[in-house]
Amino acid sequence: MTPGRDGLDDWLGREVRPLPPPAGTFELINKRARRRKLRKLAVTLTSAAAVAAAAVFAVPTVMARHLSPSHQNGVAVGNGSTSPTPNALSTPPTATPTPGRTKSPSPTTPASTLTPGSASGVTAAGGGPVPPNFQPTSVTFVSAYEGWTIGQAGTPGTCANADPTICTSMARTNDRGRTWTGVPAPSTKLVSGIRFLDGVNGWAFGPQLWSTHDRGSTWTQVDTHGQEVIDLETAGTQAYAVFATCSNDPPNGNVGDPAQPHSCTSFTLKSAAAAADAWSPVGSATTGLTVGASNWVGAYLVLGSGRGWLLGPDDSLYSGSLASGSWQKVGSAPCQLTKLLTWVKPTGSLVAACNRQAASGGPTGVTVYTSTDDGATWANGGSTTSSGAVTSLSGSPSAPIILATSGGIDIRASAGQEKQVASLPGGFSYVGMTGDNQGVAVPVDTSLHEIWMTFDGGLQWTAYKVSS
Repeated sequence: MTPGRDGLDDWLGREVRPLPPPAGTFELINKRARRRKLRKLAVTLTSAAAVAAAAVFAVPTVMARHLSPSHQNGVAVGNGSTSPTPNALSTPPTATPTPGRTKSPSPTTPASTLTPGSASGVTAAGGGPVPPNFQPTSVTFVSAYEGWTIGQAGTPGTCANADPTICTSMARTNDRGRTWTGVPAPSTKLVSGIRFLDGVNGWAFGPQLWSTHDRGSTWTQVDTHGQEVIDLETAGTQAYAVFATCSNDPPNGNVGDPAQPHSCTSFTLKSAAAAADAWSPVGSATTGLTVGASNWVGAYLVLGSGRGWLLGPDDSLYSGSLASGSWQKVGSAPCQLTKLLTWVKPTGSLVAACNRQAASGGPTGVTVYTSTDDGATWANGGSTTSSGAVTSLSGSPSAPIILATSGGIDIRASAGQEKQVASLPGGFSYVGMTGDNQGVAVPVDTSLHEIWMTFDGGLQWTAYKVSS
């Protein structure tokens, strides 16, 4: 033992030699390491498979979402304006291959309760069912899918409104008229027409004027200074309307009931910006138009292809650029017209239809005229027979002449054939194309609770109930 150190110090200072592990220890460690790697790989593959599966199921969900096309400028029934062709991936309701009445499929979209004829200032809360006994009088579409209709519903005196005598009601569709939802309406009896410009800004008129700038959630009466609004259309960023001074209109701005006997003696074309309610004359040429004691429907407005046309109370025709706002007299109508003038996109021309005096016991006759110079001159497009007196006119690439009559809908197809494509007692008060292929017609008999639609350019028409 070294001096100064005890036995413990000597033992601790010795070289340490580790003992060898038992036989097979390293092989066991390697096996366990391989098992851990395999388990980790299995978990990784399982996670990857789960992500892949989630992707497989998520993609169809996203792709299947209903994406409506962008809102187009207001396309009003009967004005001959057009909107882009509907998305080719969309499937319109099946139309009947034969003319005549065809009932629409029953709507399936449930909805909550909504009071018909909602007063101005009431906000829509997701919509509700169409009010019972809804009778549509006017329709407007802003795209192939989205549209509104206005009419009367219920029995005056019992309608669910602050004033129970007001039964004016509205409904909205977002699926091409297959299903409808009740929405707030102007709180008045004195509107029968509806036009929307872009799905946000809209106007109810005839004879009063009401506006909405929030998709129809609220409506506000526009002060017309005692005048009646007898026609209104929309295009671009503007709304255009014909204001009339009539004999039974009081000076306080509350226009009279058009059902009462009266006459309108002065007509002025005015316009307003989309989001504003300030209406101003478009020019001196279309201000204060008179023709003695005219009847109440004394002027008519048509918009299309960047231009507009106003048929005055003496059948004078005025035209103007919708961009510059300059209007002037261009000529006269080829015959006495009442809402029988339209602009047809495929031909780029104005078309007029005139009822002829029918021979005793013979069919009602119609003469068609066309103009390619904004109405300055007219060419006789030939005569045709119809199922009754013509009440409205439109056209499409497939059927350049579409006539709503007191007996149905008649067409002159692009190939020249003439035929009746829809038959209805009482006929239709309105027909108009909202696109090259899609159009709407309104029956004279509003108690049918329906509108008619076409999805092939007017060749076939199908009735669709406006109900929940």
